[in-house]
Amino acid sequence: MSGENALPDFPPAPPPPPPGPKKRRSPLVLGGMIFAISPLLFSLVASMFSADAFNESTAIGSTPLLMILTFPIGVVIVIVGLAAGARDMGNRNH
Repeated sequence: MSGENALPDFPPAPPPPPPGPKKRRSPLVLGGMIFAISPLLFSLVASMFSADAFNESTAIGSTPLLMILTFPIGVVIVIVGLAAGARDMGNRNH
């Protein structure tokens, strides 16, 4: 194909990254986030099956109040996971 209808040449694709060890994230970060909001996730799933899932006078409706306990614990778990990941990254550089 030549002439005016030809597409302009695009630059070549960048080279692939060099092979090396894959970075593994700590499962504590994702686990901590899920644990922190697990009562809310439970209520959202329960709301598909129950009409009064967010009515606080029912047992299912009061489960988001459990976030008073799970959220701070989940945040601590996330911080521990991030610190462990940072420590591992520091050890790889030496």
